[in-house]
Amino acid sequence: MQTEALVGALFLLFMIQVIGTHLQVKEYKRAVRELHKRGNVGIGSRRRKLGPSNIVVIACNSDGEILEGRMMQGMTILSRFRPIEGIAGRTIYELRDEYTALPEKRRVHYKGHIQALDALITRLGDKQSL
Repeated sequence: MQTEALVGALFLLFMIQVIGTHLQVKEYKRAVRELHKRGNVGIGSRRRKLGPSNIVVIACNSDGEILEGRMMQGMTILSRFRPIEGIAGRTIYELRDEYTALPEKRRVHYKGHIQALDALITRLGDKQSL
């Protein structure tokens, strides 16, 4: 009887995890689609073994001016994308320089931001060479 209850509980937890993963992927796709409508999109992430991880999505125009940024941060399936305050209107180049100038201990917190900015810089560099 206890074995059946344990298997049932594990199955229930597994199903909750599957549903939660599906909802997060749906939220991720929606955020990327919305930002892609605004301009070029760069995506980065900061993964941690313990503690909250994050996913960063930044949109910019062809001049490198940031139009909008969103970040999903947390440890649970309830996490949602939230706007990143204070980056709209700045350029991807100046923001990346600002983040890389931070001390190593603080820069680690912006790893996802830096990855997204690097992706945008690479994408714009490729467009400029065409």
